[in-house]
Amino acid sequence: MNKLKQSTSVAQKKILSPQIRQAINILQMNAIDLHTEIDNIILENPFLEKEEEYEIDYNIMKSYHSGDTDNSDILNYHLDSDNLREHLMKQLQASRFSESEKIIAIIIIDCVNDNGYLTEDLREVFIQANRSTEVTFQDIFYVLHTLQRFDPIGTCAINLCDSLSIQLDALHNESKHYDDAKKIIYHLSKMEIDENSKFNNVFSKLNNNNVYETQAIDLIKSLNPKPGLKISKKLDFYQIHPDVIIFKRKDKWIVESTKNTPKLILNKDYISLMRDSKIKTDKEYLEKNYSLANFIINSIKNRNLTILNVCKEIFQKQSNFLDNGEIGLVPLTLKEIAIKLDIHESTVSRATNEKYVQTPRGVFELKYFFSSELATDTGKMISSKVIIKMIDELIENENKVRPLSDNEIAKYFNNQGISIARRTVTKYRERLNIENSTDRKIKC
Repeated sequence: MNKLKQSTSVAQKKILSPQIRQAINILQMNAIDLHTEIDNIILENPFLEKEEEYEIDYNIMKSYHSGDTDNSDILNYHLDSDNLREHLMKQLQASRFSESEKIIAIIIIDCVNDNGYLTEDLREVFIQANRSTEVTFQDIFYVLHTLQRFDPIGTCAINLCDSLSIQLDALHNESKHYDDAKKIIYHLSKMEIDENSKFNNVFSKLNNNNVYETQAIDLIKSLNPKPGLKISKKLDFYQIHPDVIIFKRKDKWIVESTKNTPKLILNKDYISLMRDSKIKTDKEYLEKNYSLANFIINSIKNRNLTILNVCKEIFQKQSNFLDNGEIGLVPLTLKEIAIKLDIHESTVSRATNEKYVQTPRGVFELKYFFSSELATDTGKMISSKVIIKMIDELIENENKVRPLSDNEIAKYFNNQGISIARRTVTKYRERLNIENSTDRKIKC
């Protein structure tokens, strides 16, 4: 029978202090969460206060072309960020509608969702309007028709086909493919589709007995299925506020921190009170909070500096992306950046997770610029994101009657000197939410 024994041993173990844990927590927070955390800390610590109050208002969707970047524009962080309804209301105020027509217009605009579609039946609009003024259905149709031509064209539409038809009439009524495009929209209207249907899936459902010109289909594909999002740009209602901005000055790329983090300062009255305090318990309380306040201020400064330095190193490697787009991306790992900056790999991970950079090509999470690599016959390595982009372009330009199979795409890359397996092509295609070749095929 085995006997139980007790023994003791001495070992060294790292234990993170509460302050270090808080510093790590601050580093991994995005701009929005950091603002909330700062507000909570200020409530707990009387020594801390914001130097000035300002509201973050950063238009993430404004992009610039690297060749003609205007410094004064790109540094304008506080751009107008109207939602769709506010945007339509501003146009309404400048319109020539009568007072009763404006009442109808306000009711209709209030029923528009962020995609730009009406969420209420016109009969409900009629009932609501008649509670305030006497109107007819003819008045409602007139106002609705006019609102649908407001910017962005195609909003206030009843459904997807209605929006496509409005855009086609307003933007392409002189196109030689207009009539064919109208017929396609008519056939689409007979199908069960809505504003959230994917365009590729919609066209694959078209009646197989009808043959449509590729140019007419392309004309419809150029229209916006969610015109309201041109104004109400959202990513699952998640706000994005970049920590870093990149712009061109005298043919040189400049990387700078944005002004999205409030500057914290020490409250002078409490500093004076701490110095003058004679009561031991009060003095200990004040000194403790004074020390914590300084630590928080330095932690936020270190957070911003770490993110900036990591971003600079990323774009030392990914400078071709700024000039050439996704095709210019090169393989990059967290470890490479960590070695360059002499910091831990986990620090790089925290500094890039949910942190965003504003570039002339749009807003990207810093994690986006890290990717695996694939070998080429020349010995050079190529980013997996470049491969994904190339697959997307190959499928976009393929023969729709005889689309490329995953095996054919893999052979194409191998002929170009890029080693890639068919299953890898399949994985990347599915990541792009693109159907297989059988489902993509348009039958004649």
